[in-house]
Amino acid sequence: MNNFLGVLIAPHPPIVISEVGMGREYEAQSTIKGIEKLAEIVSKKKPETIICITPHGNIFKDGICVLYENEIEGNLEKFGAPELTMKKEVDIPLIKKIASGLRDKSISYILLNKMIAEPYSCKPEIDHACFVPLHYFDKTGHKYKIIHITIHMNGLIDLYETGKVIRKVIEESDTKVIVLASADLSHCLDQNEPDRYNPKGKVFDEIVTKSIKNGSYEDIIDMDEDIYRNASECGLRPIVFALGTIDAYVSVGKVFSYEAPFGVGYMTAFIESLSEKKESLLEEHHIRKIERHENFKRKENIFVTLARETIEVWVKKGTRLDWHKFKSIIFQSKLINMLESTRAGTFVSIHKNGKLRGCIGTIGPTHPNIAHEIISNAIQASSYDTRFEPIKEEELSTLEIKVDVLGEIEEVKDIGDLDVKKYGVIVEYKGRRGLLLPNIEGISSVHEQIRIAKQKAGISEDKQAKLSRFEVTRYS
Repeated sequence: MNNFLGVLIAPHPPIVISEVGMGREYEAQSTIKGIEKLAEIVSKKKPETIICITPHGNIFKDGICVLYENEIEGNLEKFGAPELTMKKEVDIPLIKKIASGLRDKSISYILLNKMIAEPYSCKPEIDHACFVPLHYFDKTGHKYKIIHITIHMNGLIDLYETGKVIRKVIEESDTKVIVLASADLSHCLDQNEPDRYNPKGKVFDEIVTKSIKNGSYEDIIDMDEDIYRNASECGLRPIVFALGTIDAYVSVGKVFSYEAPFGVGYMTAFIESLSEKKESLLEEHHIRKIERHENFKRKENIFVTLARETIEVWVKKGTRLDWHKFKSIIFQSKLINMLESTRAGTFVSIHKNGKLRGCIGTIGPTHPNIAHEIISNAIQASSYDTRFEPIKEEELSTLEIKVDVLGEIEEVKDIGDLDVKKYGVIVEYKGRRGLLLPNIEGISSVHEQIRIAKQKAGISEDKQAKLSRFEVTRYS
């Protein structure tokens, strides 16, 4: 008996509920009809438990959050409809089996009840992302238990792997389960709002909807980070999580609706998982990742290649890269001469999935040449940046590396001599010194640049610090 009934994907705008929309819900009729079709599927398949995956519950960085009370409640008071309430019985026995499966795979999770939630200043309650679709499901009269799971902020593949574990648990249980991924798509589709609009939003939504229609889920898993980071979405992680539950099974996806009436993409869809097996998407993903990584490495500048090779040798073997052996296989003689004959401060920055994973540097030269400066800072950034855990071997193929070579440091008397894009800044006050590199994403003003540099140095914002500037040559 196949207890797994498929994956529902639904948006969660409270405005589609009449008590909240107050007439504006008619602007999203396609979405309402789509959610009603999902409700019909629930009524027809009669799941005993709905596993609700949400991006708006109690989010923890490193592990999923599962609400662990016998009953949980929710309401739409925040959206002007306090009279709309919901109470659901939780499938505690199935949660225990899922928790056991996650432990066996060393996947992090937290079972959140009222006692555990109190120190975190949060509540184990049904959030609006689950409330909205469940509200429509309840109109069919079908009774069910729920498991309320909030995504984490680790890598997408970690979520996908979690979905795989949950599918295995379901298959081994005697409970009929359907999975609900609550997912709004891009929030930046309205060109009439220039402060919010981003053309990547439309690209993101097109990739997701076409992928579900065509069954090409790898297009979602392998999506360029630049697309989803700029799409301002809250649906990618719940969808990837849910897709993990159908990994290695043939499936059929159908998109019932897509629209963006309020500048936010709303998609309703159902993916039915068949009993026929196929190759795991993760195996294909792993092969593609290795191919991309090798191709990426071949195109890198020698400065970045040096930093990357240093990190890989250090993480794999715990030894320092031998510069003389490294340079013997590099044929860019002019650059090698520069690396060996020039002294300068350098910074090595490591990113993973678009987020900083380590950054260490030197303001001035501390080694005989730039080559050894990079080697030293690459080791420090990968293993001794106290803000992060040391990089693990399995992460190496996911890293983006930048090397900044610092130019001459010049003292500045006027803040007008600074430029957040062109110059890095150094702040000094009573023996404390902080540095911030130029052209950092998210930092758009000199005042903000100085503030963060002071913060790093432990200098109060109101202190009149000595300012210096420098240019960098960035290799990435």
